[in-house]
Formats: sequence, C-alpha cells, structure tokens
Amino acid sequence: MTPNGSSENGGVFEALGASADALRGTMSHFPTGVTVVTSGSGADAEGMTANAVISVSLDPLLFLVSVHQDARLNTRIREQQTFVVNLLSDDQEGLSRLFSSPERSSGLPAVNSLGGGYGTVGAPLAAGAIAAIECELQDIYTAGDHDLFLGAVVEVRSGDTRKGPLVFHEGSYPTLKTSPGPEDSGAFMDSTRGFDVRTSRIRDRRR
Repeated sequence: MTPNGSSENGGVFEALGASADALRGTMSHFPTGVTVVTSGSGADAEGMTANAVISVSLDPLLFLVSVHQDARLNTRIREQQTFVVNLLSDDQEGLSRLFSSPERSSGLPAVNSLGGGYGTVGAPLAAGAIAAIECELQDIYTAGDHDLFLGAVVEVRSGDTRKGPLVFHEGSYPTLKTSPGPEDSGAFMDSTRGFDVRTSRIRDRRR
C-alpha cells in the first residue's frame, strides 16, 4: 500500500482530504431514506426534511434524529420535548422539497401541507407517508454544528406500506427497482433497523 492508502496496482481510493466539501460530496454517493421531522402543534408547528435519522435500540425503544443548531426545528423540539419522524413514500418528493426549503412555512400552513392531523405526542403527521415514529425527548447530544435528539418511542404508526420509500441519492430522488434474489440467501443485518437476520440457512448449506 502507498502512504495515502491506495494500492500500488493503480489504486482504489483517491485521498480527498478532510473538508466539508469532501465529506458532503462523498456522502452524496450513499443513498438514504427521506423523512420529515415535526414538532409542536397549531401556530407552533415546525417541520423539516431530514435523512440523518436512525433506529438506535429495540430495548428500550430509542430513535435519533440529527438537527442543525440553527434550524427552527431545533428550538421547537427543545421546547416541546417531543418529535415525530415521518418516513416519506416514493410519491412524496414534493413534500420533501417543500420542507427542505429555507422558506418553508411554519404553524398552521405547515400542518395543512402535511395533511395528516396530529399524533399521540401532538406533532403533525404526514398523510401518505409509509410510517410515523412518535418520540418523547430523552437526551440531547451536541455534535459539532448539529444536535442529536434521542427520543423514547411512544407510538409507531403504519401507513401505506405497499408504497416504496423515498430515497435521496446524488442530489436527486431515484426510483428503487426490486431485484429478487435467491430465496435461501442468508443476510447479516442490523436488527435494530428492522431487517431480518437469517443464519440457519447458511448453517444448513455447510452440512
């Protein structure tokens, strides 16, 4: 290996340095799901498009969202101590773009745009979303120019799961294509993100 980490036969990686542009550009190649995170109700409602969300734990049920410290939503979550993560479906690109705009509306106009009424914790729901995860704020962790809001899940709402998820990749919203694999393929996946862990078939193949 050469000093910059590339292999001597032409290399696989190019060293880009450690900068915001390098990290932003690199992460644009990593597809993510898209959500609208909401907090507050009525005139105090706020919503913001976010893809930095993660299911942290199943016991206890914990969910995390990363919000810029200057975002209006940051202040609202701190005030309300609750938030909802709406998992957008593949026909909700318009909603994602609306709530990612710096000029996005707050209050009742935002509630009307989301169109799903209110959930258990009192924050707006997005009509037509695949699901909504309602949380009560448990901890806040400062991480650079963002705050990480860790919530205890108090309600999971299922929407139209026949739809595909809205995905963001390289600055656009591509459509996922299903490619069925072998029925007996094993998978090692993180169970906290809701994936199945199948190992028995692998063991069977070794017999």
